[in-house]
Amino acid sequence: MCGIVGCVAEEPVAEILLEGLKRVEYRGYDSVGMATISGGKFGVRKGVGRVAEVEERLQMSRLPGDAGMAHSRWATHGGVTDQNAHPHASCRESVAVIHNGIIENYVPLKKALSSRGHRFRSETDTEVIAHIIEDEYKRLRDPVKATLAGTKKLKGQYAMAVMFQDRPDVMIGARKDAPLIVGVGDGKMFLASDVLAFIGHTDRTIFLDNLEVVELTKDRVRIFGPQGKEVRRKPTQVAWELSDVSKSDFAHYTLKEINEQPKTVLTASVQDPAKLEAFAKAIRKAKSLYITASGTSYHAGLLMKFRLNKEAKIRVDTVVAGELKEHAGFLGKGSVVVAFSQSGETADVMEAVKEAKKHGARVFSIVNAAGSTLARESDGVLLLNCGPEVGVAATKSFTAQVVVANLVVDAVLGKRRSNGFKELSEAVAETLKCDEQIRDLVYEYSSRPDFYFVARGYESPVAMEGALKLKELSYIHAEGMPASELKHGTLALIEKGTPVVVLNPSGSLHADTLSNAEELRARGADVIGVSDVKDEVYRHFVRVPKVQPKFAPIVESIPLQLLAYHMSVAKRNDPDYPRNLAKSVTVK
Repeated sequence: MCGIVGCVAEEPVAEILLEGLKRVEYRGYDSVGMATISGGKFGVRKGVGRVAEVEERLQMSRLPGDAGMAHSRWATHGGVTDQNAHPHASCRESVAVIHNGIIENYVPLKKALSSRGHRFRSETDTEVIAHIIEDEYKRLRDPVKATLAGTKKLKGQYAMAVMFQDRPDVMIGARKDAPLIVGVGDGKMFLASDVLAFIGHTDRTIFLDNLEVVELTKDRVRIFGPQGKEVRRKPTQVAWELSDVSKSDFAHYTLKEINEQPKTVLTASVQDPAKLEAFAKAIRKAKSLYITASGTSYHAGLLMKFRLNKEAKIRVDTVVAGELKEHAGFLGKGSVVVAFSQSGETADVMEAVKEAKKHGARVFSIVNAAGSTLARESDGVLLLNCGPEVGVAATKSFTAQVVVANLVVDAVLGKRRSNGFKELSEAVAETLKCDEQIRDLVYEYSSRPDFYFVARGYESPVAMEGALKLKELSYIHAEGMPASELKHGTLALIEKGTPVVVLNPSGSLHADTLSNAEELRARGADVIGVSDVKDEVYRHFVRVPKVQPKFAPIVESIPLQLLAYHMSVAKRNDPDYPRNLAKSVTVK
């Protein structure tokens, strides 16, 4: 939701923080800020806008000091204003804080603090943290003890970095239900919400567990449990390459990530056979089976459900993560929950996992981030292996999820080895050549207020995904649905020139979907066919290669991703950072 990066070093840190801030901007880009300590005082510069804009205006990188922290905000409490940007300092400016999450009891805390003479400058829930820790520090005179005592008064979620004016050599971090990661460097230590913040300086990381507090100096890391007892944990090495987070020769991260998919469908297909079989065995033996996810990941889960139902004859319920709690009555010992997530930190998914485990269910996850909370909380994990995804709208992570889900289903069916991935990679590369044709469609339909996406059977979730992508990036109203549902309301909205994307690969449902396309054309719709078979009913035809039916959603999703991307650019939106959205939604 928000980007956190802190650093304690034996050299000036402002440039290092700025570099890290740019790398985590995808987590929040309403406003940004930085604080360093020099000469016994905090230097704070913050404002509304993107990192580059605020840096140009305020020159954050010129702040002096060998310790500092920076933040990119995605607003939850309080409007997008300079005052509400992080960092936030306490009354006497003895404590400064940056924070990701939501403090649910901040109103009563703020009232109690105000009654004791504390004065607030912002509308945020975060500012109460600085004032509470200031009070505790006055009493305890120890940064770790003060932070532990302060966090015990907070209800909600948090990942925070805390600095103390009279201890410029120390930075404190604390987390509860939100990610916080330590980077262990040579002569410098990092605290961040994402490995990407410091990957240019070190690949040695420590993933903090829930309710832990960490103390950093330039050459030491100390971790403490919620009762103040020190915890020993060695750093682990992360494998993401620094080059993976550049735009290369592409105008936007989103376009780069769309074009990486011939490679990422291959890397996603490389899984440990033993882990794959353990995953499949758990599904086969489950007394009840749920798939849970949010957003794009939910659509990947629906595709997995379809194959498990139809081919493996296994009953499975797919539930939006934020609603799983309402289905908890069916969870129990012997239940299995399969969780999909790109980040492994999505708040709704983590709440669903917590609920499942509370009822005795086992959790198996398909996730991109190896050290994420979801990965560590799961009984079994399969990784997407698609590298960091910076664009807020999921693209390569979706197709990687579909690949991994297919591997699991094949294993459930007893297929020891899945194949066809080289051919799939080539088919994705071939499909990407439709880019110019998609640009022409965008030119013709960029002024239309509505788009519809329809399909039948296994392709229906892809229609939903196409609509989601267009909404996310272009801000055009879009709906995705099974073609059979058109007659139940949606046909009333179709008029002359309404663009409707029809996903219709060859197969048993091809003729039925063509009939639906005829109904749409008869009512004036401009039918855009995405298929391996051309037909005169389509006003526009986007050809995709014929692939194994289980892989059809992957090639079909490519033109839909390109449509959303180019529509966004045509409307002068930023496809990497769509308004009001964040990459990893770590608040409920």
